[in-house]
Amino acid sequence: MIIRPYIDTDAAMLAALSATCLRGEADFVLNPLWETQEELRAEFARFGIEPESHLLVADAGDGEILGFIGFLRQPGAATAGMICPIVAHGGRGRGIGGELLRAAQARAVTELGIHIVTAPIGTRNRAGYSLLSSHGFRPVRQHFFMRCYEKPTPPDVALDDIALGRATSADAGAINEIYRSCGFEPRSEEAMRAVLGDGRHSHAVARSSGEVVAFVELETHWPRKVWVAYVGVAGDRRGRGVGTALVAWALQRSFDAGAVSAMLLLSPANRTALRAYEKVGFRRSRLIDVLEKHL
Repeated sequence: MIIRPYIDTDAAMLAALSATCLRGEADFVLNPLWETQEELRAEFARFGIEPESHLLVADAGDGEILGFIGFLRQPGAATAGMICPIVAHGGRGRGIGGELLRAAQARAVTELGIHIVTAPIGTRNRAGYSLLSSHGFRPVRQHFFMRCYEKPTPPDVALDDIALGRATSADAGAINEIYRSCGFEPRSEEAMRAVLGDGRHSHAVARSSGEVVAFVELETHWPRKVWVAYVGVAGDRRGRGVGTALVAWALQRSFDAGAVSAMLLLSPANRTALRAYEKVGFRRSRLIDVLEKHL
């Protein structure tokens, strides 16, 4: 067996291995969630990085892929999310996961300049958790991984003077102001305008008297499986159902355009948001441990 960089002809086999982890709690990892080779390629296009640089493959030497591992990050960033080690059933119990993990960590430091890695993994994936913790990864937080499989029905709330609609580039400043007030990771107005027009996101806004009072940002790099990335509501409008109604409105249009599911991550401590998303139609799919290591 050798551990080598990914090549494009590996895509179908890696996607097939990834898909097996989605079906069982004992194998579940948050990264990757690929079910097709197109989703694999779209994931890396979304980040603007090359899979050939960020994926390693365990190759049996006869065309069989025994496992893989990798990283997702913004170009040049020193912090990355791990594509957790996935080993084919026929290769388990042979130490392949450990070899992949050691090789990936070495590559991260010496070739990629990555120094902080986070690894999200299902709480019932005990083998994966044990492997990561044996290599110095430590838990830092938990998330609910939630999924919605049906076109949402608008919640029964009175919006009064609120109008829901698609965002435009002219809304970038107003959206960014609400985004910043919610404490999300820093993003400039120019960056927000770029996200509004990059073709891999969809934005909707709620307006009152023409003023933006809430927004939702969906990641649509996988058109059939959209992510609810950010939802923000102006302070004086919170607690009135505006965000819930806006998420439902935006997802209705995604399902009409061909989406078959929607996904999001949520802190278990955020009970208010949990109830709001459940009203839209989301259900808790997995509880995720996020482990971290400074390399």
